[in-house]
Formats: sequence, structure tokens, C-alpha cells
Amino acid sequence: MRGGRNRGEGSRVADPDQVVFLRGVPKSPHPWIWKTHIDRARLPKDLVPGQPVRIVDAENNAVGRGTWHPHVTIALRILTRNIDEPIDQAFLEKRLRTALSLRRDVLRVEEATNAYRLCHGEADNLSGLVVDVLGDVVVAEVMSLGMSLLEEEVRAALKALFPDKRLLVSGDRRGGDLEGFAIRPREDDPTEVEVTEHGVRYKVDLREGHKTGFFCDQRDNRAYLARMCRGRTVYDLHTYTGGFALNALQGGAKQVVGVDLDEKAIAVATRNAKLNQAGPNLRFAQADAFTYLRELERTGTKPEVLVLDPPKLARDRDGVDEAMRTYNDLNRLGLGVMADDGIFVSCSCSGAVSEEMFLDVLRRAAAKTKKELTLLRVAGASPDHPVALHIPESGYLKVVFARVRSL
Repeated sequence: MRGGRNRGEGSRVADPDQVVFLRGVPKSPHPWIWKTHIDRARLPKDLVPGQPVRIVDAENNAVGRGTWHPHVTIALRILTRNIDEPIDQAFLEKRLRTALSLRRDVLRVEEATNAYRLCHGEADNLSGLVVDVLGDVVVAEVMSLGMSLLEEEVRAALKALFPDKRLLVSGDRRGGDLEGFAIRPREDDPTEVEVTEHGVRYKVDLREGHKTGFFCDQRDNRAYLARMCRGRTVYDLHTYTGGFALNALQGGAKQVVGVDLDEKAIAVATRNAKLNQAGPNLRFAQADAFTYLRELERTGTKPEVLVLDPPKLARDRDGVDEAMRTYNDLNRLGLGVMADDGIFVSCSCSGAVSEEMFLDVLRRAAAKTKKELTLLRVAGASPDHPVALHIPESGYLKVVFARVRSL
């Protein structure tokens, strides 16, 4: 029996011409509208959670059309500024074709890889939807109830763009818990795929992998690191699929160690090493990053290149303080073991932590360890993860490359 979508409250028939009035006039083109900005006195009584609605401001000016959710902070997600434009398969296909043209014709990402982000949610004007092309599989991750109710339309639109590729649609676990939806797996869902990036091959586990299975966002940063590793010893902490480690080896590193606490990640990274015939100069260790760094400190081991790429530490603004403490402790330990003139690479994928905040963490960690940090590059995600200036959440990744010297 094939799986399907769980419509939940959205199973009732919805009127797409229902109107939601705002309490004021939006001052920003951000596609999210908070529930506090809704004029609840004028809400239609039969609105269905997840349904598309027309959005009008307090002065009766059209704002656009988007999806409605009464029970979460983001009450409206604007998908189009044309209040009369239907949100259907044709709409989705048009938006996705525009996104594909940017990647294929402008950014030309397919010259470097067959793994790239096709749709970066709000930055591609499709709030609640992320799509990655991974080899011969297209993986869509749904983040909102409204988008989950369009699952079949998403599938049809992607199939029209990529008729020869396999398709996997899944629901973001956290988004599903918050907004009350689930997308059930199907019997014909692909479970594995192989991709190539800058000449490095990866097996991607589509069942157990994080997010869509492969982090395309670090593509350019992995390649940049490779240029700095010739003849050096490299430690890649939170290695996951072994991306930085494999690129370091390809760049001529003398010795590379990849470290991850997740046993499954180590298994995937080890398999990728064999796939690339990495040889004895690359090994992996299953360990907690903090414990591993303390062991390097105890033994006097001095990495010449150190990569710290932890998972998201702050899910939202409420988690920022704890995340900042963790970033500070991790980077202090990392800087403390670095060799002089070593290359230090530190990453944050927490969108709630700004670049300024992250650089301040590094500044304080350097002062605590009596190190001088010279910034070589402050980067973000690869350009197939575009950042809309009016949507700061779309620019979540910070990657700092720095030279380290003792004071």
C-alpha cells in the first residue's frame, strides 16, 4: 500500500478565496506574517488550517496570497504578491523552473557537481519548501502544513522538471511537530544515491541522513579548504559524511582524521573513504568533539588544520544563549590545541546566531587562549542557497577561515 499525506485539520474543503485582514500595513516584504498581526475580529469562521487565502492589509490594500495556520507563530506564509494567482501545480512548476534556471544557467552549478539545492524556501519564493537535486534523485523537504497539503502538486511539478529522476518527498520533523502534519513514506521511495562534487564521490543515505541527506551548502567551503591542506595534518570534527576530510585529502593533506559522535555518520564517512580509495592517510574516529579536543590537549597533539562544523545549536531565538556558550567552549578548546600558523575553520549553521555574534565568540575564544586570529575568509553557503536581504533567516551559515598564531 502506498503512503500519502496526512492532511489533519486540512482535510475539510477549503475556500481559496477566503480573505484574511491584517491589523496594519506591512513594513517589510518578508513572507512571514505573525499571528499578532492578524485582525482576528474579521477572520472568517470556517478557515481551514493550511489552506490558501487572500491577504489584505488594514487599509484594504492587497498584500498577496499565502497559506494560513491559526495555531503557530507564523500565521501566514505569503507565496505570491498577486492576490488572484492560484497556488496550484502550474504555480509551483513556474517557481521551480525559475529556481532551476538560476542554478543551471546563471550559477552553472552542474559543472562542479550533480548535487545542489534547487529551491531554498523563502529565498526562492516558496516558503515551507526545500528541494535538493542529488544525482538521479530529487529530494523535497516540506516545512509547513500549507505546503504539506500541496504534496501531490509538488510531486507533479518536480516530475515535470525532472521526468527521468526518482523523487522523494518528506516532512521536516520539527516543522511537522509544530504545525501538525506528517508525510508518510512510500514503498517506491529511493533509499540511497551516489553524488559527485569537485571530483569527490559520496554515497548518500536518504533514510537515515540529516535533512535531505547531504549538505550541499558547504560545497564551496570544502573546495576552499582543500587548497590550504597540502602537506598538513588535518582534523575534521563533526565530519558527518566526511566532506571536509575527503577534500582535505584530495588537496594533498599529509594525514587526515575525521571525528563524529554518530556511529551511523562514521559508517557513511568510512564508506565514502573507500569509494574514493582514500588509503591509510585518512581515518575516522567515533568520539564526542569536546572529549576528543581535550584528548588532543592532554597528548600535546597540534593540528595544522582544524575544522569545527557542529550541527545546529540554536533552533530559534530562545536557544541562542545556550548555543553561544557551546560555541565559546568548542572554539576555545579548538584554538587551544592549534599549531602556530595553523588554519582554523569554524562553522555555525544556526540562523538565529548572526555573523557578528559568531565572530564575537571567536574573538573571545582567541583572547582566552592567547591566540591571534587573522581572518582569511568569512563565508556562507554556496550560491545555490541564495540569501534574500529582507529574509535574514535565509542566510543561516557562517564559515570562518583563519590563521592562528600564539601571542
